Amino acid sequence: MSPDAQRRALQAVASQRGLVIAQEFVDAVVSGKDDNRPAFRQMMDAVRNARRGWSTILIHDTSRLSRSRHTAIIFEHEARRHGVAVVYKSIPDADPLTEMVVRSMFQAWDEWHSLNSKAKGLAGMAENVHQGFRAGGRAPTGYKLKPVFTGAQRDGAAVVKSTLAVDPDTAPAMASYLSDRALDIPRARAKRKAGSPLVEMSDSTLIGIEWNALTYAGHTVWNVNAERTADGYKGGTKRRPRSEWVIHRDTHPALIDDDQAEAVLHRLERHAADRRGNAGMTVARESDALLGGRLFAPDGRKWWAESDRYRIGAKGAGQRSISKPQIETPVVRQVLADLGSAEFATRLLEGTRRAIEASADPGLVRRLRDQVARLEALAAKMLDMAANLADPAPALRRVDELERERQEAIAQLRDAEQVAEELRAFADVSAVDVAAALSKVAEMAEDDDRDGLRSAVLSVVDRVELDPVTLEASIEYRLDTPPGVVVASPRGFEPRSLP
Repeated sequence: MSPDAQRRALQAVASQRGLVIAQEFVDAVVSGKDDNRPAFRQMMDAVRNARRGWSTILIHDTSRLSRSRHTAIIFEHEARRHGVAVVYKSIPDADPLTEMVVRSMFQAWDEWHSLNSKAKGLAGMAENVHQGFRAGGRAPTGYKLKPVFTGAQRDGAAVVKSTLAVDPDTAPAMASYLSDRALDIPRARAKRKAGSPLVEMSDSTLIGIEWNALTYAGHTVWNVNAERTADGYKGGTKRRPRSEWVIHRDTHPALIDDDQAEAVLHRLERHAADRRGNAGMTVARESDALLGGRLFAPDGRKWWAESDRYRIGAKGAGQRSISKPQIETPVVRQVLADLGSAEFATRLLEGTRRAIEASADPGLVRRLRDQVARLEALAAKMLDMAANLADPAPALRRVDELERERQEAIAQLRDAEQVAEELRAFADVSAVDVAAALSKVAEMAEDDDRDGLRSAVLSVVDRVELDPVTLEASIEYRLDTPPGVVVASPRGFEPRSLP
């Protein structure tokens, strides 16, 4: 019912009871499950005010107060405590015991209805995503909404859903920014390079864009953010674990590839985990530290960047620290030496080939092609069966399930074919090619450009181990080719002076 209709009904109740309306509290187009409704909060404050000048609240029905039994019970308790009677138009007058039972039943039904409606709404949104449509909301920067007419009608109107199409005005900037962030180029520098429309965006907006990396890789993603309550997000974090995300692959044009999206998300997740694990400590931003996020002890503990030093261990006798230049300078010197070494290029290439041979599945593409063909044949058989059934609905539902399985298998087949093609291309790579690529990385490391130096180091360094006792250090490198490989530096080194 509209607020006007409820107002007229309550005016009639007031007239019947000989009451004069002194004040109104109205929250229009706000969920009854929300405890932070402005007028609801005002009404709660008024109840607690001894000088309010009234002692009865008229409410159309229990769901108008709240669709949460917990909230309704607390409010009614506060009202009784301050001498205010709560009267519902929908609950007839009765003895106190009967009224308590009826009121409790109505409130339970209100909450059930709210939860049921929410479940149906979420199921509908999830189904939209499974079918490759948007679950709602505006298009992310870099895209625009593309309407899709489904052919169905609801209440006499055509049902229109949407997918994403590339926005030529903003897509290049988004692709540039996310590609740079995948290489761990600092956010400010990537933003400046991308230009409009990113230059005016805040860091929080850019972080939100980075969390949306899979969308920019061409996939529809839903159920990322945790449910918000009056006390914050459920579980204490804004985003759900990746295992709970609903993802439908290859639904729209991609601005970056999957590897770049995963690199961006991996850094965000690692940073979030580091922050949770380091609660209560004041640390420098990792982007300000050349080895931020890469410096560990052999036992897996992390060296934290603090001001001009890296520290490890609890405060007191167990804590060790080392100045940033004391570890960063020899690491950079060693990295540049390795990047210019023919021996290193050869070892990196050999290590990558061994990793490829160990993880390659030469029969995967063939098996996926067979699976797609099998699903197509089974779906055709079910369609023939449906044509001869009095009630074809169950068979048609099975056809829909088979089609979803086929689409998923096709997506996996495309990924497997792409990996196979990349591996075939990599087979032709020589140590000379690797050395040339490493020399380009070395060119990024200019002494007067700390951002470039950090990008160069982190683009090839997977991990630096620094023993807090002996201060012996070693570097592990990575080569970002499927499936990837980690190679240790040909030699270790030690920072020359103690912290």
